[in-house]
Amino acid sequence: MTNLTTTPYLTFIIRHKSSDFIYKKVLPKQHQNLHDLIHKLKSEGLGYRKISQRLNKMGIKSFTGKEFYPSLVSMTYKGIEKKRKRKVYPTISEYTDFDIVFVERY
Repeated sequence: MTNLTTTPYLTFIIRHKSSDFIYKKVLPKQHQNLHDLIHKLKSEGLGYRKISQRLNKMGIKSFTGKEFYPSLVSMTYKGIEKKRKRKVYPTISEYTDFDIVFVERY
């Protein structure tokens, strides 16, 4: 005589997409201030050439200690925007393929 026990198990698939899993480098205050300034000037409608001229007139140097030029401002601004978009990425959780499976055990 065997003692078989039937045990039900609930199975499902979960998919979780979140920006919480992305490494977020904390910028030094000086870099963050520069990013904020470039973002502010761009939102005021200035182009990359005007922004680079304004930064150079203010005596602000790049992270490597050089003067700004339009393509450097462009790369910096695009990096800023990429990081800002990542921060507001919505968290999505999805549960699918629910099933009840019966397993027989001794």
